[in-house]
Amino acid sequence: LISLIERNIANVGDSVAYRYLDFTRSDAGQADEITWTRLGTRLRAIGARVQQVTARGDCVAVLAPQGLDYIAGFFAAVKAGTIAVPLFAPELPGHAERLETALNDAQPTVVLTTSAVRDVVEAFLATIPPARRPHVIAIDEILDSAAEAFTPVVIDAADVSHLQYTGGATRPPVGVEVTHLAVGTNLLQMILSIDLLDRNTHGVSWLPLYHDMGLSMIGFPAVYGGHSTLMAPTAFIRRPQRWIHALSDGSRHGRVVTAAPNFAYEWTAQRGVPDPADGIDLSNVVLIIGSEPVSMDAIRAFDKAFSPFGLPRSAFKPSYGIAEATLFVSTIEPSAEPTVSYFDREQLGAGRA
Repeated sequence: LISLIERNIANVGDSVAYRYLDFTRSDAGQADEITWTRLGTRLRAIGARVQQVTARGDCVAVLAPQGLDYIAGFFAAVKAGTIAVPLFAPELPGHAERLETALNDAQPTVVLTTSAVRDVVEAFLATIPPARRPHVIAIDEILDSAAEAFTPVVIDAADVSHLQYTGGATRPPVGVEVTHLAVGTNLLQMILSIDLLDRNTHGVSWLPLYHDMGLSMIGFPAVYGGHSTLMAPTAFIRRPQRWIHALSDGSRHGRVVTAAPNFAYEWTAQRGVPDPADGIDLSNVVLIIGSEPVSMDAIRAFDKAFSPFGLPRSAFKPSYGIAEATLFVSTIEPSAEPTVSYFDREQLGAGRA
């Protein structure tokens, strides 16, 4: 991924890499943007600070709110030659046990966060014995001038890029080691499988960045040289129309891809249908649906609600993936429409389809 980011800095440095819509500062979503060149500067600055307190191959956890600082922190940890561990700030309700499990397993040398939640993070880490308590670094407090101290690192394809923790729905979260080769190959497979290898492609996502599918949405632009627009999960939950408007904005300028589980499409079909006068255009949208057994009812509900806005019948891409396989495993052909095939459970158990 780092070599791909460097390629984008060289070829499309002045182009926007990531845009974050902050709905806590404006009902319309205040847009914060970062270009590829600016991202490169931030990666070197943050990476230099990380290198001061780590050794090659140490784990660096990201415990930060959704936003551009999270993206910069994740990629900077990788660029610095350490292993990134995408997690979340302790303020996220109901996830303290999962966070504690992941931190005890990864034992990071450094935790990257932001000044807004630093106190909460330090309070959470206070229970860790001082001898193995990680350094806490606020990403947004690192000056660009720190980039001058960055030491370039030769990264091998077989090196571990990051630890991706499983969802923990049926067992405690497990950290899966994802190599640079695996993440690059998997992202390229996803992009080629849905025919998105085009610089005019635009990603839109509200998925948590610590989730493997959410993380893939910030990996996509690195591969195809386009950009992604992000928002917080809470911004989507409160007003699902925000997701639709962001998709429409992207659809007017090229193909736009998003990803979400069943409930998001069902919720949006119920609560996110815009006024016809809003001029919503979903004609260039690709919708990845996964993260759980795909519901045809969710697809049909969304299709019915949004076909009047130009949504193609081939927009949905039911997909299967697991963290243990990096993420992506299978989907349908780019031009195919979703279909359902029924099988006998007992016959399948006997090895017959």
